[in-house]
Amino acid sequence: MLEKAGFLYSVVAAQEQTYDCRSHSRHRLTMTDEDSLFLCCEGITLQGALLPGYTRHRVKSEMYPAIIDKERLRQLSGANIPDEEALNTRGILIKGLSHQDVCALDLFEGEEYTRIWLPVKLTSQSFSIANLLDQTAGHGHEAIGNHAQSASSHDMTSHEVDDTGDNKDEELSEGWTYVWCGSLEKIEPKIWTLEELVKAKECEWKHLPDDWFEVLNRPEDGQLPFSRQQSEIEDGDERKVQGKHKEGYETFGRKMLKYWGFKEGYINLNHGSYGSPPLSVIADMHTLSQQVEQNPDLFMRRSYFSILDETRNAVAKMVSASQEEVVLVPNTTHGIFNVLDNMIWEEGDILVIFSTTYGAIGQMCKYFADSSPVKLHIISLDFPLTHSEVLRQTEEVLASYNLATKPTSTEQCNPIGKTPKTRIRMVLVDVLASNPGVMYPWEEIISLCKKYNILSLVDGAHAIGQIPLNLEKAGCDFFVSNCHKWLMSHRGGAFFYVPVRNQHMIRTTIPTSIGYESSNYPTPPPGRPWQWAHQYIWTGTQDWMPLFSILPAMKFREKIGGEKRIMQYCHTLAVEGGKRVANKWQTDIMDTPSNELTVAMSNVALPHIPTPKDLGDQAKQLHYLEESMFKANCFAACYVHAGRWWIRFSAQIWNELSDFEYVADIMEKSCLEIKNGDYVEQEDNEEIERNAGNMPTHDE
Repeated sequence: MLEKAGFLYSVVAAQEQTYDCRSHSRHRLTMTDEDSLFLCCEGITLQGALLPGYTRHRVKSEMYPAIIDKERLRQLSGANIPDEEALNTRGILIKGLSHQDVCALDLFEGEEYTRIWLPVKLTSQSFSIANLLDQTAGHGHEAIGNHAQSASSHDMTSHEVDDTGDNKDEELSEGWTYVWCGSLEKIEPKIWTLEELVKAKECEWKHLPDDWFEVLNRPEDGQLPFSRQQSEIEDGDERKVQGKHKEGYETFGRKMLKYWGFKEGYINLNHGSYGSPPLSVIADMHTLSQQVEQNPDLFMRRSYFSILDETRNAVAKMVSASQEEVVLVPNTTHGIFNVLDNMIWEEGDILVIFSTTYGAIGQMCKYFADSSPVKLHIISLDFPLTHSEVLRQTEEVLASYNLATKPTSTEQCNPIGKTPKTRIRMVLVDVLASNPGVMYPWEEIISLCKKYNILSLVDGAHAIGQIPLNLEKAGCDFFVSNCHKWLMSHRGGAFFYVPVRNQHMIRTTIPTSIGYESSNYPTPPPGRPWQWAHQYIWTGTQDWMPLFSILPAMKFREKIGGEKRIMQYCHTLAVEGGKRVANKWQTDIMDTPSNELTVAMSNVALPHIPTPKDLGDQAKQLHYLEESMFKANCFAACYVHAGRWWIRFSAQIWNELSDFEYVADIMEKSCLEIKNGDYVEQEDNEEIERNAGNMPTHDE
């Protein structure tokens, strides 16, 4: 049987169907008798080798090592990095293993190691397995112990740095190498020298009973065990990212960066916060702005009407609504305020929101609860939760206040409370929450609202451009979504949807526009019809350019392959990227087994970092994390949810899996530094702490 230790393996040639293996410690392949060992190891040879740029460390409370590269060593040890000459790990190159052997070793090494192709330096002549079983060496554990002692005193040097790689007779080779991908918290910072490892193994092996050894049963031909390669496919593999290639269109990934104006080398994994319009969209917007300035009166009095209608019509078609039900507003927050402000709240009315409701919206709801008869009920949710659990908890609250009734013939909501004095009047639900960036079962919650005769107000800030929308089918009462986030228009711009049946409820815009019509003070001549959408044509002088960049953005998306391709790529990249980071950190993904929470934003628990002591401590930790990303020319959104730090990665068509890994390396280093208390000494800490409670988190 094998003992965990940290082998390296390399495929020498596909046509040979054999593998080279490089061991950096004392693995064992043992059998009950030497004949069996010769039989299963025929053709296998061993050769002294050196792995440059890597160091060996002991896994805490274990007898096996971890091999890590220089960057992870820096994260583990801080400034205590040895000279380049010391960054070498001595071991053995093993040749002749079959594909089945390597599959077995993949399974054996497990989730703590990942197989990487690396250069190695050969430091000795090769020898066969027969050399390990000199007839004078003994049997079983005795033979292994005697060979280990011989190897440490003759074949191996007593210290890793004795072989610096300056030997010109050394031959270069390459091989698959099992490198530690587990948490750095699990390994000791001190380098574990080969001498120390061999002595530890020798002592362990010599005290094992002979009957402890078992025969290693190999799978029959054609029956391969679960392999590490298969595991890697499941845990963040490029081959699972869909939509990257489409005939007749450009390949998604870094090649798409030429269409954006990011700083050279900038890794943007936070598109979800503020959006990032393509250069062509910005250019079209500026061109239109220049045309406006050539004759502002012509534009404001004539030209902009047709562009506004065309934009509304295009958005309406995209979300399966009619043009008369869609208008443009500056942002989602603006549209939601418009709904809440037009509601005629009565004593006993209850407005339901969720604990993950976007910060400004949550404060807005508190304002209406403070200034009108409506009361606020917040459903507290700690993710990850399945959609069925979210629905269960939501209906539990709705059913505690309201009776389930059938909608009236006019489709108007007339909620009936279980008591005469209270009833839920409205539920405000996200399509995708901001922090955490998870998908809600929003359509099912709309159905629950209908069941209990409750108005549904949907915050779709992250919706359009990230998921397909069919608002007619969804049947919500109000819906608002930012176009500058996932649809790629210029910030800020949003669409506001109100079905015809509810338009009488939204009597005014913000601010009240020239399109408003008063029943008590009619505009002369009497009889001018009131139209909901007409109110939004002119609410005051404004810059229409961001709103009119929606059409160029939609055309750009069509030019690069269309909505289905974009959404498919961003979703699968987010899922695989999240898995890769969680694998690297050995932490958790905020999702369910069916990935029902992840669309184009993946949420991964940060490693090492302690829970903040209070709000001020949280603000200092967040500032430290953000500053580290600014310095490294990258960004993703960090936040605390349910007492734990998370990071939200927004996947976009210019991103690749390597972007996730880059940010992961930066974040792991920063988290370790925070664990060590480095953030306590950062500049402006007093100001950071002083401002921590001044306002809720802005849009992430």
